[in-house]
Amino acid sequence: MKRNSTLVCTAYIAVLIFSLIFSVASAQCIAPAMTYDNAVLVSGTPGQINAVYKFPSVTPGVDAYITVLDEIGGATLTSIDDNTYGYRAAWQPVVKTPTVQGAGESYINFSISFINSIDSSIHKYDCFVLSFIDVDGDNQHVREFVETKNFTSYTISNISSLSLIWNGELLKAIGPITNYDGLDTTSYPTNINYLFTGKNKVNEVRIGNITDSVFNVQDRYTCGYFQNITIPLMSLLPVKYSSFDAVVIDNKSVNLNWVTSFEQNNSRFEVERSFDMNYFKAIGIVLDGFSTQGSDKKYMYKDNTPELKDKLVVYYRLREINIDGKSTYSNVLAVRLQNKSGVEMQVLPNPF
Repeated sequence: MKRNSTLVCTAYIAVLIFSLIFSVASAQCIAPAMTYDNAVLVSGTPGQINAVYKFPSVTPGVDAYITVLDEIGGATLTSIDDNTYGYRAAWQPVVKTPTVQGAGESYINFSISFINSIDSSIHKYDCFVLSFIDVDGDNQHVREFVETKNFTSYTISNISSLSLIWNGELLKAIGPITNYDGLDTTSYPTNINYLFTGKNKVNEVRIGNITDSVFNVQDRYTCGYFQNITIPLMSLLPVKYSSFDAVVIDNKSVNLNWVTSFEQNNSRFEVERSFDMNYFKAIGIVLDGFSTQGSDKKYMYKDNTPELKDKLVVYYRLREINIDGKSTYSNVLAVRLQNKSGVEMQVLPNPF
């Protein structure tokens, strides 16, 4: 989110729910509405590692303390909470891109602790939601990302433009290069919500940017909103996947296989590959399934590029393109290239 964004920063919880735990937890617990305003530096140097900021009364009788844990890759903190734009009740840190040109990733790592105002004891919430709004790019060379851990579940829109990366501990949401200027409450492609249950803190929240080799040095505004929001009604995904897996053949090629249980106005699939989970490129097109069984439809694609030879891990995802030109992405498939042939894969995030 750039400073000149016209976004009215309103959080949401989108319809696509990836975990049964979320359904159960949300039915038993109503996330409180938190207000992050009037931040005060209580220790350390402003904007530097180990700086601690107090946000008083985020809920009645509870203060939030945000600590700068680390600054990675040249990222710097311009402001811990800028309320010039967006939504005043949200936590809106401003993270500057590196000042040195070069392709890479930079971020600031925060922790958030909740303390009772009266006796300074630890406060544990039954549940709370941290929603990130307008995770996008600068239309040229910069993409924002957010990342956190120890959450119970997450939700994104079924028309999301975010790329998700799960390493077994942290879930990263990477925005598109497109700048979604003027995003309003009816558009959810660049939003993600993390649900926390039974927590007194958020151990890590990473906020940063992915840059190309050349980019304009700039401040990027992030909107993190703690709020209980009604789930909006949205259209169904055009494709539902039953499975997506891979078989490694002699370390020289990878056979990709996927099965759909439902398709609506599907035109084709584009297979995309990455070696770093950040930059994906299209490597092939698959038009139609080779067999059907009941409502299921099976697809296959073979990747035998010489580039696989010296790689340890390769990542794949599917881009489904509808007949009207709209597209959606599958989850990411991580394939480990081993000395012996066989199935070596992991769907990210998990569960699929």
